[in-house]
Amino acid sequence: MLSQNILIRTGNILSLNEPKTKTSQNPTDELIETLKIVLRDNESSGENPLVIKGKEDNVLQDINREDVKITVKVFMYSPDVNLLKEAIDQVCNSLNTNAIESLVIAYKGRENSEELLTSLKQLWTKVEEYVKIGKLSSVGLSDVSTNEFIDLFHWANIKPNIIQIVLATCCVVPAALQEFTKENDVQLLTHSDPGEILPEEELNEILDDANVSLYWVTRYQVYLKCRGILSSKGYLVYMKKVAA
Repeated sequence: MLSQNILIRTGNILSLNEPKTKTSQNPTDELIETLKIVLRDNESSGENPLVIKGKEDNVLQDINREDVKITVKVFMYSPDVNLLKEAIDQVCNSLNTNAIESLVIAYKGRENSEELLTSLKQLWTKVEEYVKIGKLSSVGLSDVSTNEFIDLFHWANIKPNIIQIVLATCCVVPAALQEFTKENDVQLLTHSDPGEILPEEELNEILDDANVSLYWVTRYQVYLKCRGILSSKGYLVYMKKVAA
């Protein structure tokens, strides 16, 4: 079977009028709405991967790089370190920067706890490599159990200093996790992302194709440090399409 990789870069969605009108949107609805707009008005280039671009994101052009903070969350569907590398590099390319201040990995694996820890360690080796060369600064994980986070923390050469937990459970943060994050200077953050940022059935519907599977989804946000203003926000979606 022939397959084709497809990369969709939304550009700065704050410049799109349609998603902004729906302030109550959850992240999945926002992403789906944005993909529909970008695909409707797309400019595509290349063959494999096929790159579909929204409006170029030039937010860093007229701003002193030291005055902004870039935060990125990568939703991974595979422990393949090359895919994580691609996700980070593509965000840097689309923003024309060589560094990201904050990276959080949300890995959606189907392994049991022991195998999941192995997969997280595999991904973390690339994180450590990029921290060493200055491409990443603060790094962490989302939606892992207390034991998995603590085990990874003790194993890692470069320690995660962020853990994200879903907002719905923030009222019942495990006591062991609270204690560990305080003792080890780890930021304990909440988020409102659904367990599945882009359900594959939704993606298949958008593309009108049932033979598409996700590699990763990344969301970036660019903040002005001094005022905490969000000046840019965008998504990149990388997938494989198999010819029927």
